[in-house]
Amino acid sequence: MAGPILVVDDDLFFRQLASDMLARHGHRVVAVENGTQALEEAARTPFDLVITDVVMPGVDGFALTARLRERDPDQEVILVSHRLDVKGSEMALRSGAADCLAKPVDETDLVLAVDRALERAALRRERAQLRDENLEFARFHNLHQRCLELISQSDLEWLQERIISELSAVCDAQSAALWVLDDRGDLVLRAYRGLLDKQFLTEKMNPEGPLAARLKDAQPWLARDERSVVLYVPLMVSGEIVGLAQLSDPLAGDFRPEHSRDARVLADFAAVGVKNGRRMMALQRLGLRDRETAAYNLSYFTDYASKEIYKARRYGRTFSLLTFSIDNLPLVRVRQGAADAKKAVRGIIRALSKIIRDSDVIAKASDQEFYLLLPETDFFGAMMFVRRAVAAVREEPEVQDVESRLPLALVGGASTFPKDGEDFDELVHRCRRRMDERRASLQRRLMLDGLPFWDEVDLLLGTPNSPKLPLDERAEPSRRGKVADVLFDELQAEIARELMRDPGSRGLLYVGGPEIRSDLPIASGLESAPPDLSSRIYLLGRRVDLESHPALTPVFLEGDERVSRHEFILWLSESAAYALIQRRGRGATWGFHTSDTAVVDGLISKLQAEYDLQPY
Repeated sequence: MAGPILVVDDDLFFRQLASDMLARHGHRVVAVENGTQALEEAARTPFDLVITDVVMPGVDGFALTARLRERDPDQEVILVSHRLDVKGSEMALRSGAADCLAKPVDETDLVLAVDRALERAALRRERAQLRDENLEFARFHNLHQRCLELISQSDLEWLQERIISELSAVCDAQSAALWVLDDRGDLVLRAYRGLLDKQFLTEKMNPEGPLAARLKDAQPWLARDERSVVLYVPLMVSGEIVGLAQLSDPLAGDFRPEHSRDARVLADFAAVGVKNGRRMMALQRLGLRDRETAAYNLSYFTDYASKEIYKARRYGRTFSLLTFSIDNLPLVRVRQGAADAKKAVRGIIRALSKIIRDSDVIAKASDQEFYLLLPETDFFGAMMFVRRAVAAVREEPEVQDVESRLPLALVGGASTFPKDGEDFDELVHRCRRRMDERRASLQRRLMLDGLPFWDEVDLLLGTPNSPKLPLDERAEPSRRGKVADVLFDELQAEIARELMRDPGSRGLLYVGGPEIRSDLPIASGLESAPPDLSSRIYLLGRRVDLESHPALTPVFLEGDERVSRHEFILWLSESAAYALIQRRGRGATWGFHTSDTAVVDGLISKLQAEYDLQPY
């Protein structure tokens, strides 16, 4: 249906005459007496046609035509004047008028000019509608193609990157981030791009927390941060959250309603793609497992590790690679038979599988060697895992059954990206070097694993008449003998300075002695330690005057004669391993000190067990 016609003339008679003529032919008419009123009406209501007198006070017909066509270049205008000569007609056409009529206007001429103008307006509307429909069809076709691509790929790494790329494209966003639900039910940051700084992005979000109400609606929502408007887009499948996308820095300065609509459509397909990708990964894993142990094969593990290396490089993350070897498995096979050898391998894999996370991957590299990949795990965490792994293996019934006849020589090594290397071969090489160090360690050469803490202390300290330690040139330095009286205090002060230099480094420090005092160098050195100090520090001994300390945890051991006769420092961190144990006598101080990681780790583990201290 055609829109109304605006009639503009300061002559009331003409306004009424023109309105009556047009009304008889079924047209709706709005009549005003001057150009100013006409502009106000045109601002409120779109008119298909404007019929205006040329000569009017204020804004005349030519000026009104120019102003109207500034707003809408296609506005149809018919000019009416008492006298139109060739010059007047030329001026009318130059002003943009579609036609010009002379007063008194003949009804037939007026209706004919109006019909021609309205027909042109209708054709332009139809052409604009077809153009918009074609553009909308092309846009939806393009969106459809993008959606199909998201459900046609099963590679999760590719898919996560593609999701934020496609969402950015359809929403004209310069920056995007994506959190995907992990096996523990947390939304974990998996991909980001654009102008975002990773340090300001949350690594994990709980979908059951403050986000729950928003996610339940399954609709995109807008928020504002310090820089710009942010569009959040949930990825949902059958009412279950799969992921959450964040889009920011829109090119136009703001997000439009069509952006939210298109993002919702794309997100629905993306969620299906992510869910299918996870299912495909699960199926791939089932088909790539060793039949005997259910561990993955080396081919899958190597491919998985290469993807983890790419993610770590791309997003500045860290992960750890662990290797375990049953050094005497051939001996078990010869002495006990193939059945016991298989039982030992199966038991070790089962024990490791019980303590790994859903995101961790374990593989069987050979009959006696296994690999583990621990995402988001630093070197200190990897060392703690090696300890837990060995303890878990010793508790496994199948392993205990085999070890009742012949103990297993299980050794583990760890390396961390990028600290120890930036490709798979470098990390494996570093793991094997650390395994060699453990094989050459005093811990293994003296068979210290089964000794309680204080028995091991007595063995390591020995006496002046004890035989020399059986050291290996590959092992880390270890010494026993007379030590300086000031060494205990100097080491505490140096360790305190190191912790203050790098408060973010994780580690464990145990300082033990007859008395826990506030004037101990470690206590005074860490008095101004920051609240985010990552290392855990414990003082063991009899209470004297230390009630509380911002960085230290006192463990009061009243009446323990063994502690009162010894002083020790046990320090294990991402970058250091050191132990000092000393016994003060009448003449000189006798001590043992080492940087052998296996010995330090073993002493700490036994100290924790001796006094029921919580492991890290």
